[in-house]
Amino acid sequence: GGKGGPTEGYLGQYLLSDDGRGGVRMSLVRQFGRYSGRKEIEAIAVDSELGYVYYSDETFGVHKYAADPEAPDAGRELALFGTAGYAGDHEGISIYDLGGGRGYILVSDQQANRFRIYRREGEPGRPHEHTLLKTVPVSAIESDGSEVTSTPLPGFPHGLFVAMSNGRVFHYYAWEQFAGKELARTGPAAGR
Repeated sequence: GGKGGPTEGYLGQYLLSDDGRGGVRMSLVRQFGRYSGRKEIEAIAVDSELGYVYYSDETFGVHKYAADPEAPDAGRELALFGTAGYAGDHEGISIYDLGGGRGYILVSDQQANRFRIYRREGEPGRPHEHTLLKTVPVSAIESDGSEVTSTPLPGFPHGLFVAMSNGRVFHYYAWEQFAGKELARTGPAAGR
């Protein structure tokens, strides 16, 4: 990502390989992705299981592309979602994995101090239609970075969500705090 650039081919995808001398070689594989030109792109998430790249185009929306540069639709935008209702910047993106290609995409609504949660797998028969399921207020201030795991951890049986806050502070949330009764979870007594 970056603070300016072309409206097409904004992102670069690179192949890292052994250079044969104990180092790493980096080769550009492709440039892809649209950019609104409104502000900047900082947050990028890769869903390696389903094969997609998501990135936040601040004040515009979340773009979705195929992660495999050789996929038939590699150069085509598959989805643009989260285009309305944000107080300002679209920021940190993270993916909660329920297994079997199911889960949630979490996107920071930075100036509103909340995260918007979308269905990872899309709608039945429409895998690129990501419906807003829930908006969760957080105590993190203007979070522009986040990560989530669905792996059970000590003290976090259904996973852990971490949001960066102003002042280099990180806020930790048990997944069930986010899920409430509306969203599924992994771990002991999983479900809703």
